[in-house]
Amino acid sequence: MTPDQTRVKAVLLEFLKFRVLAAEEKFFANDNPAHRREWLTAMHPQALMLSDEELDQVWRQARVLYGSH
Repeated sequence: MTPDQTRVKAVLLEFLKFRVLAAEEKFFANDNPAHRREWLTAMHPQALMLSDEELDQVWRQARVLYGSH
């Protein structure tokens, strides 16, 4: 992973924080790679440089950190 990818993942995780906290589990309701990329195109296009696997890791981490417990 390049330093740019690491930075993009960190920025994306911080970006997701407020979306997840506002929507809670509803944020993850329609969660598949195609939907993520479509959403990111409009909301956070910088993250599109990440692979589906990397995006999945960030989404899992966001759910653990910010999701309803």
